[in-house]
Amino acid sequence: MLRRDVLKLAAIAALATTYASAYDEKLIVNKKKMEIKDPANMTELELKHSPEIKVGAADAQGFSLVEVNIGQKGVIHPSIDNHWIYEIELLADGKKVADVSLEPTTSRGFLAARINTKDVKTLSAIARCNLHGEYTASINL
Repeated sequence: MLRRDVLKLAAIAALATTYASAYDEKLIVNKKKMEIKDPANMTELELKHSPEIKVGAADAQGFSLVEVNIGQKGVIHPSIDNHWIYEIELLADGKKVADVSLEPTTSRGFLAARINTKDVKTLSAIARCNLHGEYTASINL
């Protein structure tokens, strides 16, 4: 067997193992899109589930470090066996540019990616909580 074939096989086995260890889909009980009632006066529940998007300075090629934390104003979303953020998506002008799937207890609601923001007008992040649904936040660049 060629070295390249062994490496391919190892990569496929690693992906299969990662997929097999994913969380139990039965724990995802709410997939509804939730709306923030009053963005100027968010409730603790809304603060806990709302993505906070931070954009760093662009490099010479126009790429910026974009960080998404789930939770605002010091209210952090938990990551326990039965309540966690299971997925975060990052969109640039409505197009998905990054996403992350998260496991309960071992990971917390965070995504970081270097995005070419040179021509981007709006960044949006979608946080999906297994109990409380989907929350979206956007910023204009």
